[in-house]
Amino acid sequence: MNLIFDKCTIEDFDDFYMLRCDEENIYWTGHREKPDRDKLYKWYLEQLKRTDRIMFLVKADSLDEPAGYLYLDIVKNNGEIVAETGHGVNSKYKGRGIGTQIIKFAVDYTTNELKHINKIDGWILEDNVGSIKNVLKNGYIETGEKKRVFIDEKNGFKNMKRYIYEINRR
Repeated sequence: MNLIFDKCTIEDFDDFYMLRCDEENIYWTGHREKPDRDKLYKWYLEQLKRTDRIMFLVKADSLDEPAGYLYLDIVKNNGEIVAETGHGVNSKYKGRGIGTQIIKFAVDYTTNELKHINKIDGWILEDNVGSIKNVLKNGYIETGEKKRVFIDEKNGFKNMKRYIYEINRR
């Protein structure tokens, strides 16, 4: 499956909204229900204006719907500028390697386009086995760092683990 990564535009909102309404995406992003369309639209417009976040919509030439999305956030972590990733995959196409390809794209894009960044961070819920496999397949390492985050009233607190990818710029 050939994936196409395009920076998000205002015209992509309907596809982005569809992905964010996906049941698995709702769960893994720490929500309990589908987002309010108007609130998400306002949030989406704000994200497009940010200079510290790059958003991509992932499409596949063989699919009628979007395959996923990717965020690259440029943040300062312990005095170092790093890229943090966030991504989602359309659950209809789970198990086809799309998540792995999204993370590979994040590594390649950061390496080739964000030359001032030498590290990519990913904080992943420790029970999100699919995302953990994706980052490990792409050369990330587990740091041993953990943090507890509140998911919702039903699920309470959960642990997130930090994974990093070190870019070799030699």
